[in-house]
Amino acid sequence: MKEFDPQVLQEKYERWHALHQKIEEAQAQWLKAGELMAELQEYYQSEQWRIDNASEVRLECAADVHSILSEDALWNSLADRQEQAIKWMRLGLDVIDRS
Repeated sequence: MKEFDPQVLQEKYERWHALHQKIEEAQAQWLKAGELMAELQEYYQSEQWRIDNASEVRLECAADVHSILSEDALWNSLADRQEQAIKWMRLGLDVIDRS
């Protein structure tokens, strides 16, 4: 029979508890990011985006961020979000399968 050290397990529980809170915060951020992406997607699929892109509207962008008027920035972001969603689903399904 396996012996457990309750103190070690208490410490593991405390680490889990802290991580669990961060996961809940990440889920809230995921929802906020989804709201932002929905608006960006609507713009990207609009006639205005095509006009803005063709007109070469100048935008101020952070140093490490592409312009939303580039050919691929929003397209890649939509694909990245879908890949993230798939990863979240697989992680959740793994938990359910092991339960």
